[in-house]
Amino acid sequence: MLKQVRVPFDDILFDPEEVGDMLTACMKRQRKMRFVGAAAAEKCLIALFEDSPVKSSSELLLAPFGSADPDEVGAEISQRFERNYLLRASFRIQSKIWALYEVEAD
Repeated sequence: MLKQVRVPFDDILFDPEEVGDMLTACMKRQRKMRFVGAAAAEKCLIALFEDSPVKSSSELLLAPFGSADPDEVGAEISQRFERNYLLRASFRIQSKIWALYEVEAD
């Protein structure tokens, strides 16, 4: 079963760490779920989760890119990838491009 979680962009701007924690908590409940993607809609991000046979050990993190320049965005994605941050989605809020990363918890 697919579960959709809508997160207002205002919430992401106000406290991206708290939003990441809330999305991570969606995978840690008694019902086992895994993150499968996200889509930007008008004024919100729709995060998608599906049932999973195993409990996820991943965390979801939101972070703005430092620039919209393609070379800088690509370099930042590569740097985070080297630290096991997997880019799962990107979206624009106002003038900033944001990333949603999944990283395996220690």
